Amino acid sequence: MVLVRVIEKSDLYLKAIVDGITPPLINALRRVLISDVPVLAIDDVIILDNTSVLYDEVLAHRLSMIPIRTDLRKLPKIEECEQELVDPSLCQVRFELNVEAKEPTVVYSRDLKSDDPSARPVYEDMPIVKLVPGQKVVLEAYARLGRARNSVKWQAGLAAYYYYPRVNVVDKATDKCRVCMDVCNGALEIKDDGSIVINDVLKCTFNKWKACEQICPALRVGWDENKYVFWAESFGNIPIEDMVREGFRILKGKFQEFVSELELELSRGQAPSGGLPTEEEETTQATGEELGTTEEGFIEE
Repeated sequence: MVLVRVIEKSDLYLKAIVDGITPPLINALRRVLISDVPVLAIDDVIILDNTSVLYDEVLAHRLSMIPIRTDLRKLPKIEECEQELVDPSLCQVRFELNVEAKEPTVVYSRDLKSDDPSARPVYEDMPIVKLVPGQKVVLEAYARLGRARNSVKWQAGLAAYYYYPRVNVVDKATDKCRVCMDVCNGALEIKDDGSIVINDVLKCTFNKWKACEQICPALRVGWDENKYVFWAESFGNIPIEDMVREGFRILKGKFQEFVSELELELSRGQAPSGGLPTEEEETTQATGEELGTTEEGFIEE
């Protein structure tokens, strides 16, 4: 049975202990959260006027890297957008940028005006370009729903995991062991008599525990093969709960698609001869079709 215990959570960050699954499954979830969870990102820019020092291409690239708040409840499913099952205009949001400098001016992400108030830059103070008096930038930009496997601008956040550390004390502490109190602050303490007390293994990552093991011979560090510390962090495009929920939905869909394809292959059954045709039979049949012959002889035209 799979057990999950959330140990830290905020609007953009989630950390949990996951117990009872294999590495391929938790790694699949990690990959989906990084590369498959969709968000909005500027993908098409129409430059109407640009007299700034930036080339049009550079300006468009800077716009594409601005994180855009994405409410997945207002947008179609990413699969519907990719397969063109819905109107493409429903999968995008239009922005306008119109700034003319009368004095030295910095154009910020907050100057982007959206047709949808809920879809706006996550960080409003991201600088886009500097303008001197007389320069201006006028453009239209379209943010589309996409996945990070196509471009990093569509990446919703990060996710990672490490094995749950298992730390055993096998001896008294030496002077070198005191370094571990700095490396793993609060995770352990050393008494006056040299005894080591493990306070909280989660206050130190698995890699740091292994580093302490090399320094301090009194520690033995192992791990649980099917128990992990898993964390995910959103870049701010979507709340962490929506990010994880969408990740599970997409991962479930991948499994269902795999099962459907497998059942389809199994339903086709065996070849009419009672088994799969041999390589020689396939070659003979293909050659006969190319030459216009059958088992009975040449085909009459």
